[in-house]
Amino acid sequence: MYETYQNPGNDFYFERIDEEVTSHLDSYLDSCRAYCMTSSRVLRLLDIGCGNGALLSRAKKHGFVAEGIETCTPLAESVRKKLDCPVHTTLLSECRFSADTFDVVTMYDLIEHLQDPIQDLRRIQLWLKPGGVLFVLTPNDEALLRRVARLTFHASFHSFQRPMRTLYYAHHLSYFTSRSLRSLFEGIGLDMVQAETRNQEMARLNLAGLDRLAVGLIFAASRPFSGSRGKLLAWGRRRS
Repeated sequence: MYETYQNPGNDFYFERIDEEVTSHLDSYLDSCRAYCMTSSRVLRLLDIGCGNGALLSRAKKHGFVAEGIETCTPLAESVRKKLDCPVHTTLLSECRFSADTFDVVTMYDLIEHLQDPIQDLRRIQLWLKPGGVLFVLTPNDEALLRRVARLTFHASFHSFQRPMRTLYYAHHLSYFTSRSLRSLFEGIGLDMVQAETRNQEMARLNLAGLDRLAVGLIFAASRPFSGSRGKLLAWGRRRS
């Protein structure tokens, strides 16, 4: 999957970065800085699964000393040249950072792809300095959109599969709720300091016509309900 990210048909995931996406990235980074309790004057940030460097670029503009991990070699090389920052191409499980290295670690649409999220987060917890922050953004399995997909799937006696195939696919190995992500954080030594949900930016959805209209309507219906939006965001802080 990751080796073919730059093949035709996959570029949209990384290229559709509009003003709304950029604004959200800035707000995530502002929260990371606010929740970070390390003594560092300049914060060092690691973005795991950095893609085309959209978050890394904003992190550098916010004054972070930034580097990334990206297993797709063409993307990693592109980010190195574009942003002039280190990008490691090894798997997360093979990275060898020293303990207490980073003030902030970010995982933007990444944790759901990990084969062993518990072990990987234990490793990340060691890389964080005491008081450092882990930011995670991942699909929210309690989202209204997913509830509707499951309901239509069961109500049609499993014959209407398109919503389920769109939302649940083999590349996502784990799905999280606010409760399960909190349990994961606390189990590896992170205190969850903030959790919220937010709908995916429409620019990043590869949809057209009636599909886009239907998703837009469900997004609108989910806005009044704090736990029902499509993405789960969480900030966990390493205990001192």
